[in-house]
Amino acid sequence: MNHPSVPWVQWGSTTQGFVARCDACGAQGALGTPQAVDAFAAQHQEHRSASVGHYGAGDAVAAATRALGIDSCTPCERRRQQLNGLLPRVWRR
Repeated sequence: MNHPSVPWVQWGSTTQGFVARCDACGAQGALGTPQAVDAFAAQHQEHRSASVGHYGAGDAVAAATRALGIDSCTPCERRRQQLNGLLPRVWRR
């Protein structure tokens, strides 16, 4: 099933815990707890923007702040998503 906050991350339960796979990059992992699945999804959240073929304005701001050494936080991620919603096609990928 899709992760609730990162839909391109698929996850499911097994007899030994959980498995997760990122459709964007193909990474997968066997994870022990639901919190580990959430952590996996958080690591792969940046793989897709509001428009698959383009970088949005939020992606551009996030890349600039990352280049300056500023770490992303939850409010930053919300702002990135909002900016991508307003201006989803700033640069072509």
